[in-house]
Amino acid sequence: MRRIQSLFKVRIARGITFVLITILIVGSLMPAKQIEPLAFSFSDKLIHALYYATLTFFWLLSTKKNSTQKHIQVGLSVFFLGFALEIMQDVLPIQREMDVLDVFANTVGISIAIATARFLGIR
Repeated sequence: MRRIQSLFKVRIARGITFVLITILIVGSLMPAKQIEPLAFSFSDKLIHALYYATLTFFWLLSTKKNSTQKHIQVGLSVFFLGFALEIMQDVLPIQREMDVLDVFANTVGISIAIATARFLGIR
């Protein structure tokens, strides 16, 4: 029974991870004119950090293998996904541009998620 519950949790986490990745890609590549301006100047960076922390945490939960190597692989995967999206914002004709501070905020979020997972014993 415990194994079934564990498998169920992994599947739910995978579903949530898939939804988060889809929202991330669509939101990151949406034309600038379709995005509402944010309330304060660094709210964009806070949103980046929180979103990437959430994505990384659920991605960690969605894997069966438990190891430090898993944390590194997931962290790098999320980082490179975010980096690729930033480059695409600069290259595609969507009136958006790459922001190094967004990449930094993403990295902070990824690091927070990995540290939280390690603290909670999610290996």
